[in-house]
Amino acid sequence: MWLFVGFGRGKLTFYKSLNASASASATFTNVAFYDASKNPGSVPGDEFYAGLVDAFGRWMNQ
Repeated sequence: MWLFVGFGRGKLTFYKSLNASASASATFTNVAFYDASKNPGSVPGDEFYAGLVDAFGRWMNQ
């Protein structure tokens, strides 16, 4: 399983399209994506790790 984490203002469309838990047309079934926001330093640690676990959980439940 791959979990891509998006940080900052970059173009993340490619990685979002790989997200099997969010896209029925995803090419890969072993990929999840978590967007840590444009300013990841402002995301509290517990919220960040909860987001990672949630992305993984959505992938597991597909």
